[in-house]
Amino acid sequence: MSQGWNIQTPKDAELALLFCGKRSCRPGDSVGPVVREHYLIHVCLSGMGTYRVQGEEYRLKAGEGFLILPGEVASYRADDADPWSLVWVGFTGSRAEEHLLSCGLSAQSRICHCGATGRLEHCVQEMIRYDTVGRGHELLRLGELYRFLGYVAQTASAAARRGRESGSEYVELAVDYIKSHFQEDLTVAKLARYVGLNRSYLTTVFQNALHLSPQQFLMRYRMERAAQMLEKENLSVAEIARSCGYPDPLTFSKAFKRTIGLTPSFYRRNTRESSGNGPVS
Repeated sequence: MSQGWNIQTPKDAELALLFCGKRSCRPGDSVGPVVREHYLIHVCLSGMGTYRVQGEEYRLKAGEGFLILPGEVASYRADDADPWSLVWVGFTGSRAEEHLLSCGLSAQSRICHCGATGRLEHCVQEMIRYDTVGRGHELLRLGELYRFLGYVAQTASAAARRGRESGSEYVELAVDYIKSHFQEDLTVAKLARYVGLNRSYLTTVFQNALHLSPQQFLMRYRMERAAQMLEKENLSVAEIARSCGYPDPLTFSKAFKRTIGLTPSFYRRNTRESSGNGPVS
């Protein structure tokens, strides 16, 4: 028994769901060899099967999935004795490859291990449920696609964390998070919770990689962004302080002077005068 649907979608979207489906295969059921024009992920819910691509053959079981890339010849076949049940999603978009990398999937890594097959099946069922004309249904389908990829990425992230021997990847994740959330009430505890480490170990890997603590890196980044705003924006010091995560302008000014060596007002005056824009009141 098979369920699924197909839709037309804009080619310039960041991520767009093209179709999805669910099927309980019969022994020996096969697809291909065939070429697809989009990205396609299958996940095995139960049973077994074989995936062939680029001269390679992969034997898959429940809890595993496989990626088919645009423009390549691929085929897959259900096991004769224990045929698989599959769910699948086909999608495209300018950021599709980026999201696949988050899932640990690429041309060099086509197989994923999915610990949340029940959740993935539910996502596909919801996509199928919203295959009707209705206000917001397209967004709901897209939301389920993001959820589907998110569950796959969570499993990939957990496996990567278990296999890491260096803290450099944690530092990269933390730095990216700081740059995206520096305007918020960001603490080391929140940062550690985000990357999945305790505060002590996060501080250790930061010191090893950057010779700074997470708190020092956050402050330096905030001050660098504040300096850019002082040079280019006509915002008050209080507005810049709040834009950099400091509700209290006095605390911000002290931190800025401690880091940059000048008060915010003096820094703005110096940079504006040196650039030829004249004194700033």
